[in-house]
Amino acid sequence: MPKPPEAEIKGAGKATGGTKPKSGIRYANGGFTHAVPAKIRLPIRCYNPSETDDTKKEHLMNTPQSAIIPDHAQAGIFIEADFAANRLNDIKAACRASLDALTALKARFPDDILGLTIAFGSKAWATFGHTDEGSEIKPFSEMGNGLAPSTQHDMSIHIQSFRQNAAYALAQSVLGAFGDSICVASEEHGLRLYQDRGLDGFVDGTENPQGDENVREVAIIPEGKPDAGGSYVLLQKYLHDLKKWDAVPVAEQEASVGRGKETDDEFGRDVRLPDSHLGRVNLKENGVGLKIVRRSLPFGKISGEHGLMFTAYCRTLHNIEAQLLSMFGDTDGKTDLLLRHLSAAVSGGYYYAPSVERLQNL
Repeated sequence: MPKPPEAEIKGAGKATGGTKPKSGIRYANGGFTHAVPAKIRLPIRCYNPSETDDTKKEHLMNTPQSAIIPDHAQAGIFIEADFAANRLNDIKAACRASLDALTALKARFPDDILGLTIAFGSKAWATFGHTDEGSEIKPFSEMGNGLAPSTQHDMSIHIQSFRQNAAYALAQSVLGAFGDSICVASEEHGLRLYQDRGLDGFVDGTENPQGDENVREVAIIPEGKPDAGGSYVLLQKYLHDLKKWDAVPVAEQEASVGRGKETDDEFGRDVRLPDSHLGRVNLKENGVGLKIVRRSLPFGKISGEHGLMFTAYCRTLHNIEAQLLSMFGDTDGKTDLLLRHLSAAVSGGYYYAPSVERLQNL
């Protein structure tokens, strides 16, 4: 994509309207627009004859799936499905065919950062027999006395792109590859709103790590592990009651979130409510932040149900679960104020996304 005159790439900055987008192009006149980020920088390794076969295998097994690292996608598709009986070989072949379809469509849509992540629930992952990989994966359990229901399925498919038609085309190819080897349980299509805001009017994803390397550090299992390049995934569907939310005064909305609605400025810990959204999810253990990478998008119909498809990636399932337990009151009895004023979780599942190389060789 050619750069406009006097433009330079920045990692963060103030947007027109007072928000703080995470990446894009800053123009000389002070305006801001999102730009397609640089392509993922994957490690390039030269052959070393002194390496053992095991070492070389480790180096080859670390490419993350492609819907994890790129940020600011404008369109997303979120699918959950279950395996049909006695179709494991067909499912393995469909995973390979899906990666081939991704490669072909990326050539057709070269500037749209088309990405695909196929991930598996604990029961489904166990059927592949890679017992030393994805060792933390487990079924999602109900939290908050039912406030966070479990609707665990065998697999999730997350597609994202800077163009809706590219994402749609890939979803068609992927589901065509799987055919009747899986049974689709849910499918939602998400879209990016103005200034990265959610339906609630607040900027979403401000806490995300910025830059490919920082995202990789949080989201991707590191080299040296048998499942290097993999990631743990949470997928939840939240329905929003916007009439109820719009009746809440802006000051109370801001207190519930822990940020300014227009400015996106974070409230200090000295004034932040302990049951605000930030108070529930901005967690530390032994002085270290429990970070996750969010790839969520608003979804739905203006005249029907709408809300947020919340998807998160992390190198460890622990960070994801710690935030959920805090949100839904299972740590200290305090629940996230957004659950009172705006949101209701209606689904929940944990999945493990293996590296690209493992997905090709299940």
